[in-house]
Amino acid sequence: MAESTDRKVMTLDDLKTLIGQEAERIVLAKGFVPLGELKDKVRSELETYVEANLKPAFEAEIKRLRNLPGPGGQRDLGAGEDGALKGISPTAGYECLAEFAKDVYLAGKQGARPSTKFGKWQTDLDLFREAVKVGSPSLEISDPEQGGYLIPPGFSTTLLDRGIEESNFLDRCTKVPMERNQVGMPFIKDFDHTTYLNGAMQGYWIDELGAKTPSKPKFGKVTLSLNKLVVMVYSSDELLEDSPISMEPLLMQKSGDVIAWKIDEAIYRGTGAGQPLGILNAPAHIAVPAEGGQGGSTIVFENLVKMYSRLYPKSFAKSVWVANSDTFPQLATVNLAVGVGGAPAWLPANGLSGLPYNTLFGKEIIWSEQASALGTEGDIALVDFSQYLLGQKRGAGAGVQFAKSIHLYFNYDQTAFRYVIRLDGQPWWPTVFTPKRGATQSPFITLATRT
Repeated sequence: MAESTDRKVMTLDDLKTLIGQEAERIVLAKGFVPLGELKDKVRSELETYVEANLKPAFEAEIKRLRNLPGPGGQRDLGAGEDGALKGISPTAGYECLAEFAKDVYLAGKQGARPSTKFGKWQTDLDLFREAVKVGSPSLEISDPEQGGYLIPPGFSTTLLDRGIEESNFLDRCTKVPMERNQVGMPFIKDFDHTTYLNGAMQGYWIDELGAKTPSKPKFGKVTLSLNKLVVMVYSSDELLEDSPISMEPLLMQKSGDVIAWKIDEAIYRGTGAGQPLGILNAPAHIAVPAEGGQGGSTIVFENLVKMYSRLYPKSFAKSVWVANSDTFPQLATVNLAVGVGGAPAWLPANGLSGLPYNTLFGKEIIWSEQASALGTEGDIALVDFSQYLLGQKRGAGAGVQFAKSIHLYFNYDQTAFRYVIRLDGQPWWPTVFTPKRGATQSPFITLATRT
């Protein structure tokens, strides 16, 4: 058979794009890759696809490669044998974030001089950005705003880790690393078993010679798009000038606390508009109605039993309760009806003299101010956070981006420090699950508002 003449001929631009994409893929997959190894890997992966007339251009582009920032690409900056960039220092030579923050302040103060570490760090960043632009057209690091500075990655990771550690919900979610601003997470459309399984699959009992009816599953996709979470911290000039040690708890504790609080707030009740979509606003959550004649600020035994019954069975193992502390008096006095009387359903056997239980139906209770006020939907919820997707930026632009300004509160002798992280989140489920028989189920169960 004659060979097709429709084959597209590779151009030099195609070649450059292909090399950049392959270099990016290798670095993002492995973290930091020594430059010589990176060039060898790109060459071995692509050389069989490069036509003879492009071989010289191919080798020239390989020589121009520079390392890209990967998830583990935090190494000391230095020149290799060919003068190429080898990586980026995780701490810029500073002992702590407070020391770096003081240099940031001095860099913007007229007549003041930051340490030599700061100048080297800025030079390293310029080389780093240039390496990214040369290495791959699809990876970029934006220059910070005028007066802004990129925080060393070793400290930005510490700050982000603090935010994660202080969060009640984040570590329980399913993490989705995002190299791009948007990523799609697939799922099988298996949310209604009244007719089909897996969206459109059927099983049949047939006779030995009976005809077989084919079927296939259906798939869907949840799209995560990165949003910005911004934290501003103000510090007096006197504090910055005289007490760098005092700066560390200010920058680390206050910023970390705010990051954690805002992430939890978004996961639980985010609107989805410029921020993650929270559980309370997701179509996949189920609000169990109040009992007939139930008081507006009450929680009764039947509420808890019915909430548990609507939890998706495969979520039993990982689910937890989330409750506002205002619900504690109601939980502590919940009674199980016995004839015309009742018996306490939650207090320990020795009553008030013992430590109160911190579980319901064997599930941990997380006391959270993100939960709603007593009597309104969300004051208590039963949640499997593993069914919530949380996308976090990785690669270029990952972690906490840091900038400062002496101008915002110049008249008050205060300096503003700004932290920006990028993430998104939403339930993996687009809707509730309808079993073959029985009521709908979900990994996200709330108690409806009582009136």
